[in-house]
Amino acid sequence: MSTVWPLLEPRLARVERPARYIGCEDGAQTPVHAPHKVAWLLLYPDTYEVGLPNQGLQILYEILNERDDAVAERSYAPWTDLEAELRTHRVPLFSLENHLPAGRFDVLAFNLSAELTYTNLLNCVDLAGVPVRAEHRADDAPLVIAGGHCTYNPEPLADFVDAFVLGDGEEVVSEITEVLAGWKRAGKPSGSRSAVLRELAAVPGVYVPSMYDVHYDGPALVAMQPRYPDVPALVEKRTITSLEDWPYPRNQLIPLTEVVHDRLNVEVFRGCTRGCRFCQAGMITRPVRERSAEQVRTMVANGLKRSGYDEVTLT
Repeated sequence: MSTVWPLLEPRLARVERPARYIGCEDGAQTPVHAPHKVAWLLLYPDTYEVGLPNQGLQILYEILNERDDAVAERSYAPWTDLEAELRTHRVPLFSLENHLPAGRFDVLAFNLSAELTYTNLLNCVDLAGVPVRAEHRADDAPLVIAGGHCTYNPEPLADFVDAFVLGDGEEVVSEITEVLAGWKRAGKPSGSRSAVLRELAAVPGVYVPSMYDVHYDGPALVAMQPRYPDVPALVEKRTITSLEDWPYPRNQLIPLTEVVHDRLNVEVFRGCTRGCRFCQAGMITRPVRERSAEQVRTMVANGLKRSGYDEVTLT
């Protein structure tokens, strides 16, 4: 894949905060692409300042790059000044690590933390040069996959996203990679996109809208039926049983410019016993799973040493 950097670099002098788009952070990976590796582009559909501290994206970034059959790079929604430059000069959305065109990856994987980012997802897909509607994508187009808290409300994006992942991503991201690696080994033959989506629908926690017939009464969704007998009628969320087995991220990304949470972040537990109805994370990440105090101390000590931060947030 060829880099867009020669086209991008002259545009950076015309935009606010060019450091958003150059990569090179401490903790960033240097992925080496290969024909047998599934290429993931992990996208946060908001600005770099909001997206870089997101722990979910950073966790998956490390897990995927540890695999022999995958590589993962990152991208964020450009601010309006760079978007105008990209559209005017026909430069596609790109990855931060190697500045590769987003449309050349096998997967565009979005983290949806809030419904307000739904339109940003559509804009990023369009900037990547990928058809916005899933039904218009060819076999060689990237699969658009979404995870994160707001995938519990997937139907507004069902016509645009190929697959949603419900729940924790640490295990399921590898299962998806194995399915897609087999698809790549087969050469992504003509007409195979529907078949690989059907295979993904069999992965627990993965909802593939095109595998279901949906019925509405006006704006209200009233019924859904699987189109095939091997597609589950109910998609259960994925839940990892122990945070102790997933001490990620080990190398937190250290930004080159100010971001919203500019400090070391260590996740001490997931889920919450209080059950406040207004709290999205506390409600949908149940049951409660806690790290041991010993592991938290180790993650804090190692994180401060590697990152150079002098502040820690326990999340």
